[in-house]
Amino acid sequence: MNHANDSQGDHLPARITRILDTPTAEPTHEQLERLKLARVRAMQRFDQRAAENISLQERLALWAQRHTVLIKRGGAALGFAVVTGAGLMLLDGLLVESEAVDAAVLSQDLPLNSLLEPNFSRGLHE
Repeated sequence: MNHANDSQGDHLPARITRILDTPTAEPTHEQLERLKLARVRAMQRFDQRAAENISLQERLALWAQRHTVLIKRGGAALGFAVVTGAGLMLLDGLLVESEAVDAAVLSQDLPLNSLLEPNFSRGLHE
């Protein structure tokens, strides 16, 4: 079954993509055979590659790749911890300031009307 976008010749990757995107479309017998052959060749290359010894350069590359990911994750976790700690310190500072104002107000012997004035707390912050 040819698609309107097919040009002359068989474009297997585009056809396979279309088949995967459209479950009702089925590959031709020739395409199925080519896929089976490609899979067999890929498995042979994999087995051949797996039987070879890993060079020192490849071992170092794998080690660096694994540890780079761990360093990135650790850096992200550390950054989150720093931001959270800074936020908690700021919040704690605001609470301490509020408690200091409350303590200053309660320690003074002032009439209730003076506490209700709009500019009363301005003098306490200085």
